[in-house]
Amino acid sequence: FGERRFKIKFTIYLQKDAVIFKMTNAVCVSYNESWVVIHECRIRAVSRNKTIFNFNGTILHPAKKVTQGIVLFKKANGYKPWLLNIKIDCCKFMDKPYNPSAVLINNLFLEFSNIKHSCPYVGPQIVKGFYLRHEMLRLPFPTGEYLLAINWTFNRNIQFSTNVYFQYTEDY
Repeated sequence: FGERRFKIKFTIYLQKDAVIFKMTNAVCVSYNESWVVIHECRIRAVSRNKTIFNFNGTILHPAKKVTQGIVLFKKANGYKPWLLNIKIDCCKFMDKPYNPSAVLINNLFLEFSNIKHSCPYVGPQIVKGFYLRHEMLRLPFPTGEYLLAINWTFNRNIQFSTNVYFQYTEDY
């Protein structure tokens, strides 16, 4: 019985190291610097297979009607839309999460961010030390390179975008 338990634990350990799920680039653009100023948007390498994402932006005026346009792209001879293309009313979502895809993405960021309150959004919006964990994804994901593009809209005007590139590799 003890040997069987060891084999199961050893197999789980090997599987954890067999997945590389890391960010490769981040590009953040403010389209209206009188509303949103981006101070930091960068990926930093912690180890060979682990990177962290830091974002620091300031919303200068109270934003009451906030929506996100979230699109997931997969690289296949250029980045092509893949699996996810949704619009989320952030004010409504933070009061009552209603979209399962957005809940999945939100849960990835939750512990690393101060963006977990309802509207209005104003002041510093920070994501610090965020890293990808495949156990949080809870979905089968094919090996490849991806782009998570998020357009942030306040009062029906795109104010800024955050584009995070990442790779997912299984070495089984």
